[in-house]
Amino acid sequence: MLGWLKKKPPLYSAVQAFNQVSIPAANTPARDCHYLALDLELTGLHAKQDHIVSIGWVPIRNQQICLSEARHYLFRPPTSVGQSAIYHGVHDKDLKNASELADVLLQLLQDYAGYVFVAHHCRLDRAFLQIAYQRLFGKAPNMQFMDTLNIEWHRMQKQGTVMKKDALRLPQSLARHKLPVSAQHHALEDAYGCALLFLSQLKKSHPHITLGDLLVQSS
Repeated sequence: MLGWLKKKPPLYSAVQAFNQVSIPAANTPARDCHYLALDLELTGLHAKQDHIVSIGWVPIRNQQICLSEARHYLFRPPTSVGQSAIYHGVHDKDLKNASELADVLLQLLQDYAGYVFVAHHCRLDRAFLQIAYQRLFGKAPNMQFMDTLNIEWHRMQKQGTVMKKDALRLPQSLARHKLPVSAQHHALEDAYGCALLFLSQLKKSHPHITLGDLLVQSS
């Protein structure tokens, strides 16, 4: 009956500790919350069979991007990065001194409990992180994600804007907000771009918008 308890990975307790720290209540002013914008680069789009090649993140506190805490890590997947290198530019030869995925995922849990995670089209990032945590830690943490793509769609719909093809992609969204557009498919640059977009979306929102309001727009 209790045999499975003895087989939990040592990192399982880190997930439990993360889950014990709640994000702010839904009625908390959105501008008062802490966020972590992040992006992953991958070997493919199927979370159950593909792997994380890199991760970049940028914290947001007091409506400010904390560049001193921005991080970027490369990982060596179990298989070759293959043709995915065409998109993210990371080749097998670049991964000789790659970080351990478990170490970086542990850092996320330890440093950013209570944060709301922000990503552009977060469904993919969330799925890969959940599976990686499940495999390495024995349990996926309860990470609350905010999706800047969905928030942008909600904003444009409210304005009655007719959207063209690819209008919601990160570069197009940044350009629409008159924000700098950097090269795509670099995890840290995309995380930074996502952070810029989120702050601009927040600035253009109602002055008293709550975290719950944003989560509804994000869903």
